Amino acid sequence: MPVALGHLLLLVLGTVYLQKTSCPSMALQQDSRCGHKVLGSDSWAFYNHFARIVGGSQVQQGSHPWQVSLKRSNHHFCGGTLVSTQWVITAAHCVVSRSLLHLLTVTAGEHDLSLKDEEEQTLPVKYIIKHPKFNRRKPMDYDIALLKMDGHFQYGATVWPVCLPGPHEKFDPGYVCVTCGWGRLRENGILPDVLHEVRLPILDQTQCSGILSTLRRPIQSHTIMCAGFPDGGKDACQGDSGGSLVCQREHGPWTLIGVTSWGIGCARSWIHNLQKKYAKRGTPGVFTDLTKVLPWIQQHIDT
Repeated sequence: MPVALGHLLLLVLGTVYLQKTSCPSMALQQDSRCGHKVLGSDSWAFYNHFARIVGGSQVQQGSHPWQVSLKRSNHHFCGGTLVSTQWVITAAHCVVSRSLLHLLTVTAGEHDLSLKDEEEQTLPVKYIIKHPKFNRRKPMDYDIALLKMDGHFQYGATVWPVCLPGPHEKFDPGYVCVTCGWGRLRENGILPDVLHEVRLPILDQTQCSGILSTLRRPIQSHTIMCAGFPDGGKDACQGDSGGSLVCQREHGPWTLIGVTSWGIGCARSWIHNLQKKYAKRGTPGVFTDLTKVLPWIQQHIDT
């Protein structure tokens, strides 16, 4: 059975349609500049090329100002995404332990885990809200949780909220998006101190379901989305769970469309899965589709 322990598959290809969008009008999105970066590059045209990026790369400071680090006793173990001064979205399997709350802190403005960055801010968590349909025995569905901070993050160049998708917003298969984290750079590899990113294409839902049906225990889910390349590529693993899959319209804001959930192995190909032994089979990166749980998010954060 796949283990939902911080796997993040990172890849790319891309293209595009769809109307421009702005931040949804919601209580948690109080600033119309959500999803816009002060630092780093926002070259949408670059992401829209049909180009293969084999591996991830180290990012410039401030390139993902919404990316946060979840820490247990001051040690990074999962990622998360800032959506307001007081709310963070992460994966439910990251915060499933009942004893975690008093040890859990969230750091925004993090870039290098080994250093104290200039705008770095750490807050304790006031409470955790896991999706009611999340099942820790089958952690592949509804893998999402909300964290309310005990305090407020101060916005700045390296601390900024991402936009949430609109109720009917959709990015078509092939659209190139970006995910990042401090997870392993290869299967059984080292954990980097500095944040890395990789760009990836969204897969068609039918293709995603077909790939997951080739596993020893086929996965069926109401909230899964996949992204990646059939023949594998660079991948980050443990440590990336709970992080963001974000997409950008042409000249528009960055929008959170997925939460990093799980995957089989790191950078494994799945193109010939049926010809391999189960232990050698791979999957794309698997994310929780934010559009499937958006009403639940709005319900809790608006309240």
